[in-house]
Amino acid sequence: MRPGRRVLALIALLGGCAPLHEERAVPVVSAEKATVAVLPFRTGGALSPEGIFQGVDDVEAGPGDHGALAARTLADQLAKSGVNVVDPERVFGAVSLADAGRYDPPFAARVASKVGARFVVLGALGRFRQREGSALGVTSPASVVYQVALVRASDRAILASDRLDYTQQALSENLLDLPRFLKGGGRWVTREEILDGGLEETARKLAKTLGATTPARAR
Repeated sequence: MRPGRRVLALIALLGGCAPLHEERAVPVVSAEKATVAVLPFRTGGALSPEGIFQGVDDVEAGPGDHGALAARTLADQLAKSGVNVVDPERVFGAVSLADAGRYDPPFAARVASKVGARFVVLGALGRFRQREGSALGVTSPASVVYQVALVRASDRAILASDRLDYTQQALSENLLDLPRFLKGGGRWVTREEILDGGLEETARKLAKTLGATTPARAR
């Protein structure tokens, strides 16, 4: 990694450490009519504490724009956690029509007004690096860094935030230190698998903030 890329975020510590998965939240919000719109993540940067996207290094995020993929994944996981979510395609359409400007809480509120959402999720995909190799062996492991912020549209307040910074380490690392979504692994995973697993945990945290109840699974 070139030195200039380190400004994105601290890489998860080597030697069997758990991934960096930070969260910030305020007391639970009523789940009644808690309609949430997940905006396509911005890539190659990070969210400031105020929820403003700041571009840093597009190379770290990998070729292509994977912001829509991250948004669809999080929206799906939020729905599974019992949150009423606006159809991602409808949100993407509203985003394309909204005044681009800055990617921040005011922008999120404008999109919310177009799709009838009470809450909006902003996201930044700072790193989305694919493994080089296969499930059996790699020359470079997959690595993912993302941030999300849950915004209340009415006053643009940030109700909760979460962040994942994870680079898979040697398969011999302590299994007890593996993130929950990699338990029972024993193989080298893809960046998509890390993103899916991380956003599943993020969705649970945001759903808890919104006071959602996970629907019972059919037996």
